[in-house]
Amino acid sequence: MYTSASESCRCTGTPRIDERAAAQTALETVRRERFLREEQTLGIAEAGYVEGKSVLHRLNPLSKLLVLTLVCVALFLFEDWRSTAVLVALLGALHFVARLGAKRLLAALKTLPVFVAIIVLARVFLVDRSLPWEARAAAGVLQALRVTGVVLALHLFISVTDAVAISDSVTAALRPFRRIGVKVGEMALMAMIASSFTPFMVSEVRRLRLAQAARCGFPRRGIGAIRATVPLVAPLVVGVLRRTDELELALAARCYRIDAPRSPRAGAGPRPLDYAVSAAAVVIFLGAVWARSLSS
Repeated sequence: MYTSASESCRCTGTPRIDERAAAQTALETVRRERFLREEQTLGIAEAGYVEGKSVLHRLNPLSKLLVLTLVCVALFLFEDWRSTAVLVALLGALHFVARLGAKRLLAALKTLPVFVAIIVLARVFLVDRSLPWEARAAAGVLQALRVTGVVLALHLFISVTDAVAISDSVTAALRPFRRIGVKVGEMALMAMIASSFTPFMVSEVRRLRLAQAARCGFPRRGIGAIRATVPLVAPLVVGVLRRTDELELALAARCYRIDAPRSPRAGAGPRPLDYAVSAAAVVIFLGAVWARSLSS
């Protein structure tokens, strides 16, 4: 007896062609939405310096550099994970004081869970097996909190300080060391270029991901995502090297010389607010030193 194609599909239990197409379309829609969310996160992280009029934006760049240094050192002086967690929470709250928003904070923390898991697992299974696993896990959590705090502090500093102000702060901080032969101009230029290249690399990765998605479809998760990321390494390196050559040509066209005298950009000097914030950072640093001396 003759059996139609639809009856054959019902008998064998195989999905119809239109059902397969609908499932494939739904899967592709999910991948596209997930990819667009990731691109939105990259777009938030791409901005680098965010203009604003908050308290942190109005601070002197040299004061912000001093606070950044003291806070990062204090993170590694605290031996108690509770104190470190309080300091990390304070750094997260300062993102809202600077009016950066929760989305930008989450964009900065997006890649940290993987590193946190690696740090904790390494402390539990690879370091000092004679200690109980609870102590090793606590030490791993402490190291993970320290890394998170440093990332938040650097992200906050870059978000509220533009590249030229960072260069001026490095120049002002290292000016006394010129007498002993320290190349302050080179270090200031390197600081400015490094702070400028961070948003550029994020923008380059975003452009390559969009081009790849337009040509090859939206990437999958797991192994598929890793396979889709590997081909982006070569064009990313080429783009960075090309941008480096363009920067070198631009500096040469403007007759820039590192050894030439350089005057910082005119701006306001330290204000009472700068002294207050710097004093608070010094108190945190001394508290970390005192806590470290008690634990030892």
